[in-house]
Amino acid sequence: MARNATHTRVVFLLFLIFQSCILFSQNLKDTVRLSQVEVTGSFTLRNQGFKKVRIDSTILVQYLSADLSTILSQYSTVFVKSYGNGSLSTPSFRGTSANHTQVEWNGISINSPMLGQMDLSQVPVSQFESLEILYGAATVAKTSGAFGGIINLVSNPDWNNRVDLMLAQTFASFNSYTTNASLALGNRMIQSITKFNYSNALNNFPYNNDQTKAREKLVNGVYVLDGITQEAFFRLSKKDVLTTRIWYSDNSHQIPPITTNISNVHKEEIKDRVLRSMIEWRRSGEKYFLTVRSSLVDQFMRYTLQEQSWNHHSYSWTDRVRLVYSGIKNFIIKPGLDFNSDWVISDSYNGVKTRKTLGAFSEFNYDLKKILQFSLVLRQDMIDGKFLPFIPALGIEYKPFKNINLTLSTNLCRNYRFPSLNDLYFEPYGNPDLKPETDYAVEGGMVYNFGRKDDGFFVETTLTGYYSKIINQILWLPTASGSYKPINISEVHARGLEVGLNLAWTIYRFRLSFNNTWNYCRSTNEKPLFTGDNTMGKQLIYTPEHTLNSTLSINRNGFYGSYVFSYISERYTNPDNNTYMPGYYLSNIILGKNFHLKKFILSLQFNLNNLFDLDYQSIVNRPMPGRNYALTLKLNFRK
Repeated sequence: MARNATHTRVVFLLFLIFQSCILFSQNLKDTVRLSQVEVTGSFTLRNQGFKKVRIDSTILVQYLSADLSTILSQYSTVFVKSYGNGSLSTPSFRGTSANHTQVEWNGISINSPMLGQMDLSQVPVSQFESLEILYGAATVAKTSGAFGGIINLVSNPDWNNRVDLMLAQTFASFNSYTTNASLALGNRMIQSITKFNYSNALNNFPYNNDQTKAREKLVNGVYVLDGITQEAFFRLSKKDVLTTRIWYSDNSHQIPPITTNISNVHKEEIKDRVLRSMIEWRRSGEKYFLTVRSSLVDQFMRYTLQEQSWNHHSYSWTDRVRLVYSGIKNFIIKPGLDFNSDWVISDSYNGVKTRKTLGAFSEFNYDLKKILQFSLVLRQDMIDGKFLPFIPALGIEYKPFKNINLTLSTNLCRNYRFPSLNDLYFEPYGNPDLKPETDYAVEGGMVYNFGRKDDGFFVETTLTGYYSKIINQILWLPTASGSYKPINISEVHARGLEVGLNLAWTIYRFRLSFNNTWNYCRSTNEKPLFTGDNTMGKQLIYTPEHTLNSTLSINRNGFYGSYVFSYISERYTNPDNNTYMPGYYLSNIILGKNFHLKKFILSLQFNLNNLFDLDYQSIVNRPMPGRNYALTLKLNFRK
């Protein structure tokens, strides 16, 4: 309790300091209105041969009460493995595991140093403004080990004179309630953004239990999430911007029993408190751009099962330096330096465990007459004084036609990932003999655009093929005793195809859009672990071969509506592929209206999820909710 109170006082004190600075700055008589670029939807960015996708606020604004897993599962090719409504959700890029995905908050990793991954259900959409998704080799300039990709939560200031207040309340099925509030104010010298979220739910939805053949209600499924972020941006001069950020969250969620557990008494719960803080300085010159960033992440988690509890506490200190230099014709040089220190004390470890990682890299971009672009990334990391093998990545982008917006690209890289602390030290199942993972990856693709997003018609098509060979991949697999233990699988091949089609057009003042992503992925074990191993050539567990997402949206005169369709193919539940979870189709509908009342905007939104009341599971024996509803009332004041 004392520790929780200390966190609360720190958050409140920083909040008062930042708001006092902003209120003082409002006395500056400044009426300059800066131009602002508006971007819409989900779209692919040119990135010197590497794949990078952005999902912006025009999509996120409709999901204020949702978490990050909802956005990724509906608007990207990332597969999200969910243990149930409000429970653990982890991402998988291109047939890799959740440990191969790094989640960042404005450029700083927020993955757990113990697990090496992030629970997406604990990241509310309301706490960030846009998403950047980097695939495969595009991650090498950020970090090592993210074989699948990086998900970066982004928030940026609007340097205009403004006061922007938002209040929103969501009422949903299964006794679920979500409150969101934000306050953004400032001028061209100082900006402040404060965001608050609170969610609670009984989560007692009915489901069909395949074991008992009865209609039951989920028990022990209550969750409570609350958090606050405070960001302050100070323009120190024409060249310098100082940014401070804090994000405090306090979450608890019960873990429901699996459907085979017919006991009337089940007590399983996770409580976690996280305080993330960051300070950043940016300086821009005529031919250079420098960013220096430092952060501290304090995470505490308590896991309770029946009458026993285990505490886990970690600190992660991260420093990052980035320089962009464009003083040489047709060349851009981007050197960087990373330092990360993890400290963990856990009831599941034998003593305190630490890890220090130092990384140095440089990216070289060459542009040949805006037709051909090359990007070479060279990276060297050191963990606890030991050098990892050298990490290179090469990207090439070619635009063959002057008047046709067609871009061809390819890239290849070698990457390495060290085992997580849980992989090595979690008692009694950790494996200190694990080897680092090695990844060899190649990718090729094309992007074609016709028209412009702000014109009457726009089309974007994307096609990407990828192949990845992971040596010594770490998987937690069941042992003869029924427990799970991490082992190195000799060799895993992940290959597939990603296709995207985005359309936007205006007809009789109706604004329509149709966004689609499809991913085909085969991720298989290609070398036997022992004589007679029958997992050879078999798909890795919980890795679907096909995922499809489609969204049809319409907007006119403040009215808007969307139909969201998702398909997940079957997923195997054991390494020899003898058992599997069936594929499923999901349909969701969003309907809303914005009422403009002078300086106020009143918004009403209705969500209908799982339209056809599908009975399905993402993970075996973990039921998901049937048809459910949500109503959101939102009020914006803008000046």
